[in-house]
Amino acid sequence: MDTTPPIIRRALLAIALLFLAGYVLIDRWDEALYYGDSNSYYLHVVSFWVNQDVGDYDATIGSLQAANPGSPDPREDEFGIRLTERGRRYIKYTLGVPVMETPFFLLAHAWAKATDAYTADGWSKPYLLAVSLSTIVYLIAGFFLLSRVLQRYFSSRVTAVVLLTLAFATNVFYHATYVTMAHGFLFFNYCLLLWLTERFYDRPGRAKAFGIGLIVGLIALTRVPEVISLLIPLLWGVNSATTLGERWQFFLRRPAYLLLAGLGLGLAFSPQLGYWYYVSGQLYFNPYEGEGFNFLQPMIYKGWFDFSNGWLIYTPVMLFSLIGLFRLRRHAPGKLLPIALLVGLHAYIHYSYYAWTYFPGLGSRPMVETYPLLAFGLGACFAPLLRHRWAAAGLGLGLLFFTWLNLFQTWQMKKGIIWSERGNAAFYLETFGTLQPTWHSMVAFDTKERQPRDTTTLQAAGLLFREGFESAGLPHRSTEQVFQGQGALLSPDGDYTLSDQIDLDAAQPGDWLRISLRAYMPAADRIWNRDLGIILFAELRNADGRRKKRRLMRPTSYIGNSGYSIWQAGTPDQWGEAAFFFRLPRGFKPAWQLRLYLRNPARQQVYLDEVRVERYYFTPE
Repeated sequence: MDTTPPIIRRALLAIALLFLAGYVLIDRWDEALYYGDSNSYYLHVVSFWVNQDVGDYDATIGSLQAANPGSPDPREDEFGIRLTERGRRYIKYTLGVPVMETPFFLLAHAWAKATDAYTADGWSKPYLLAVSLSTIVYLIAGFFLLSRVLQRYFSSRVTAVVLLTLAFATNVFYHATYVTMAHGFLFFNYCLLLWLTERFYDRPGRAKAFGIGLIVGLIALTRVPEVISLLIPLLWGVNSATTLGERWQFFLRRPAYLLLAGLGLGLAFSPQLGYWYYVSGQLYFNPYEGEGFNFLQPMIYKGWFDFSNGWLIYTPVMLFSLIGLFRLRRHAPGKLLPIALLVGLHAYIHYSYYAWTYFPGLGSRPMVETYPLLAFGLGACFAPLLRHRWAAAGLGLGLLFFTWLNLFQTWQMKKGIIWSERGNAAFYLETFGTLQPTWHSMVAFDTKERQPRDTTTLQAAGLLFREGFESAGLPHRSTEQVFQGQGALLSPDGDYTLSDQIDLDAAQPGDWLRISLRAYMPAADRIWNRDLGIILFAELRNADGRRKKRRLMRPTSYIGNSGYSIWQAGTPDQWGEAAFFFRLPRGFKPAWQLRLYLRNPARQQVYLDEVRVERYYFTPE
């Protein structure tokens, strides 16, 4: 008999229906498994069940590219599929996600084999549909288990609000509908671990101890550093030296529980050990070679507050969960220590990783698996507010705003308006609440500086620099493609200085410099990855030659880019202008100088002409 309170039942139903609606509306199910981490996890599944080419992967990658020719070959990526000294290829991603995807894969495999409409190759529509849905199924199950745990400490109303907040005001929604990665699966695993831990301490038993070990092993199988999750069952309910001593005595008197839990953990993690041994001849080796940790310089502050995918920048509602931890002892005694310890260690480990921005994700994705724990903080924060009418109304309005923000930014990610992993403060402010990209947002993305909103308030103060490449003696001058006059610059390899000392004697702090050029990109030299295109740098130096400010832009991406898309590589075979405003800082001195130079990392052949630097200042209205 279902004893779930009606308000929680309605919350869970809303989560299930709206996750499915978001899945349909965002409509990425037929491509998500072709790219990125989602693809890398899924390659394990197709290799094992369809092609039996583990350690080689040629057949699996061949079938992937036959199904979707646009998919990159992971063998060509230095951080993709690599060779061990044993001569076998390996996928660096561990097996937890593939194991959890397998039931859905097998359903799709049976479907594909039962009909002639689809190829049973692991890549046709039944597989894409079933496996991409697996995250939603696990998340819904996780929310159900979490509701069971939270009801023990909070009212039904508080529990329902916490569930809805996690589902729709955080990046859980993004991971449910946009990608098929580890974090949605880990969310479920942590919910299951909490639920079983509660049941174990209600009525300890050997089967429950073994089950806890299995879950911790599955969590570690999904992401190895998550093995710290074993702290939850060990410390759950410990809130003092006395209770810590009691817990120690509990396990001393019942060592079988620890042995069974260890056996379960080892059993769950054994597929990974077997895989590593098969490909390398070692039970353990570092599959992330070249992608290390620096535990002396964890980037927790940046990981949480930087505009490049910072957790609390893109998921600000979770600040309430941290505030609530200070009140948690009143609601859930014995839960603060394990929650705070695990969340702290989790942040320390994950933000010691070299790629602390964690592409892709709408906000820092490693925090998603901590949400079942931080749900207690949300509950402790919301509980006193929901007891009072006006406080509850204010909380409701705030949560509606955070929900709108999260869902709207998910839509912006789909439309390519924002790119959270590569964001900055200027770009965030320019795109906040916008329905389409603008010139201001595109330039802010490149330069990390907001541009003047109303140029009619700017007064031109003169031309400081112009280079039209007219002199026949200039190196790399060309007459093949010219915007104006008789010559243009054919971009050289490496760095090229346009001017080393542009004098700014008459300028004042707060003035704007408009830096512009014209560019022409031949079709043969179009580089689809705009990051690899030619770069224009503007660098402000003081009288001692020390750099005080630098801005950059990628000129070719502005050619013919009328939609101002940050993903656009530019339109070939036509001239276009690239321009941005560079503001002189408060500490600027007239003796400082501006340097302009080009960098060409991919040796892109581009024609450049009419490089100009003009000074502007504000005029009172």
